[in-house]
Amino acid sequence: MEKQEVGKFTLTISPEALRTVVGSGRLLELADTLSREAAAQISAQLVEQVAAAALKPDGLKNGASTNVSFIFDGGDFGTVPPRPHFGVVRIDEAAQAGLLREVARTGTEG
Repeated sequence: MEKQEVGKFTLTISPEALRTVVGSGRLLELADTLSREAAAQISAQLVEQVAAAALKPDGLKNGASTNVSFIFDGGDFGTVPPRPHFGVVRIDEAAQAGLLREVARTGTEG
């Protein structure tokens, strides 16, 4: 089987944002957050595109593409909405397969 390029991923961080993050000692936090959020976005968008294409003749003839943008807002790193969303899965199966990355937390306001 010949080797072929599967895809490309490029991350560009603005110089001002990078200076702010490095200056505040949060570079490792930024790297960790961006990698997790990008992986979740890429996974969600890829699965969604393939599922939608499966319903159309020649649906995958153009391949697939994903887009992820990040913000630094209020001291937190995150993706520009909409956040990744996934279909319905059984939590126990996802956890056993190692697919469960984040757990939603509930709380009360008071």
